[in-house]
Amino acid sequence: MKNSLRYPHLLKCSLLNDLPDDQKVGFIDQCALRFYEAATPVLVQGETTSGLLLVAHGTIELAYHSQDGHKTIIHLAGPCEVVGEVEAIADKPCAATCTALPNTALLFCATPLIFEQLKSPVFVRNLAGIFYDRLVRDNKLKSVDQFYTVDQKICSYLSQLSSKKKPLITQSQAYLANVVGCSRQTINRTLGVLRDDNIIALRKGAIEVLDRAALERRIQHGTAPDSGRIN
Repeated sequence: MKNSLRYPHLLKCSLLNDLPDDQKVGFIDQCALRFYEAATPVLVQGETTSGLLLVAHGTIELAYHSQDGHKTIIHLAGPCEVVGEVEAIADKPCAATCTALPNTALLFCATPLIFEQLKSPVFVRNLAGIFYDRLVRDNKLKSVDQFYTVDQKICSYLSQLSSKKKPLITQSQAYLANVVGCSRQTINRTLGVLRDDNIIALRKGAIEVLDRAALERRIQHGTAPDSGRIN
């Protein structure tokens, strides 16, 4: 089955906004489908890449590894998001390690196909839009890390890991603690407060966001009177 038929939602991804339908289909169908049943590094920090990856299904974890061995999770990329395009176009080593989490399907677009698409001003504009969205996201996260309480940080990451169309977060609470940079006990306490206030529900192996508007308010104002800041 062709990629465009197997994953029709990709035709609406931001990378292909406003392109002719035949160009969208042609691009998607020329990409190579890759499926990962187990967690697998697909781009490695410091190594080069020969193309970009478009998430068809599942999740890619983006992580930066410092020289002293610390791992910082930067982002979790979901369906319709791309990774590796900057490095592929610039012919530079990967700035972070990208790991396909279990049961993730990716479309690989080789660099020559990327440059073919770059002949279209609309495609260039779409790439610039993706870069802009990342700048906004990174600026927001920097502000959260510097000025927000632990509870606000947890709420911020819960918002990032979910959406209106996908309210379930399947990452574990231990994983969330690692992303936020706090203890498992702190995660449990804050999730308990959010659950009691009917903002989230704790399902078996998942967290469901019930009230996104309330979650966003907690990001701005905190979740509990005894919230503390990260030292």
